[in-house]
Amino acid sequence: MHLVSESLPLSVSLLTSVGGVVSVGVACHGARHELSARRVPAFFAMTGFVFIAQMVNYSTGLGFSGHLLGAALLAVLFGPFAAMLSMAAVLTGQAALLGDGSISTLGANFLNMGVVAPWAAHLIFRSVQGRYQLTEHAGQLFAMGLASYCSVIAATLSMSCMLGGQAMELLSTHAVIGAFEVVVSLAVFAATALSVQSHLSSARRGMRLIPITAACALCICFAPFSSQLPDGLEHVLETSVSVLEQ
Repeated sequence: MHLVSESLPLSVSLLTSVGGVVSVGVACHGARHELSARRVPAFFAMTGFVFIAQMVNYSTGLGFSGHLLGAALLAVLFGPFAAMLSMAAVLTGQAALLGDGSISTLGANFLNMGVVAPWAAHLIFRSVQGRYQLTEHAGQLFAMGLASYCSVIAATLSMSCMLGGQAMELLSTHAVIGAFEVVVSLAVFAATALSVQSHLSSARRGMRLIPITAACALCICFAPFSSQLPDGLEHVLETSVSVLEQ
C-alpha cells in the first residue's frame, strides 16, 4: 500500500506533504490527552510491533502479497491521535531506512495509512462497541474485526483518489488483504488488550519489556519467510501496465 515517487504527480506529492505535516501537528496536540506516562511503554512497544509486522509480507495465494496495516490496532488500543503519531514514526522509518515508499510520497502514505485508516477504525469501533471497555464484552472482537477491515478499505479508497482511478482494481486486491488484516488484528488484539490494561495499573519494568521482547522475537522468526510477491498496489499497477502494452 506504500506509494512510491513515480506513483503521484509532483503537485499531488507537494499537497499531500503539506497535509501530512499539518496532520502530525494535530496528532501531537491530540495525543497529549490519550497517552499517560504509564501507557507510553506499551505505545512504543506496539509501534515497534507494527513496524516489524509491516516488513513481513504474506502470500494471499492469488499472485500478490499483503502485510499488516496495524492502524486499527493502534487506534483502538491507544486512540486515533496516538495512532497517527505511531504510524508517522513507522512510515518515516520505513521510507528513510528501508526504502519502503519514498520521502516524496511520505505525506500521501501517511494520509492514507496514518490518518484515514486509524480514524475510520476509531469511528467504526466506537460506533459498534463504544459503550464497553476493552475486553469487557465478547462484542469487542466483532467491533475490532469490523474496524480493522474498514480501515484497510478506507485507506484503499483514499489511495485510489490520489492515483486518480483504479478504485475497483485496488478494492479487489485489498478486500482480500483486509480479510487477513482482520485475522491478524483479532489475534493481536486478544493477546495484547489485557497486557495494555496491565500497563495502566502496573509500573513494573519487566512488564513493560515483555511486548518489546515479543516484537523482537517476531522479527527474528517471521522476517526470513516474507513473501517476495508484489503487494496489492504493485500487482494492480503491474497489471495495468501490462494491459496498456498489449
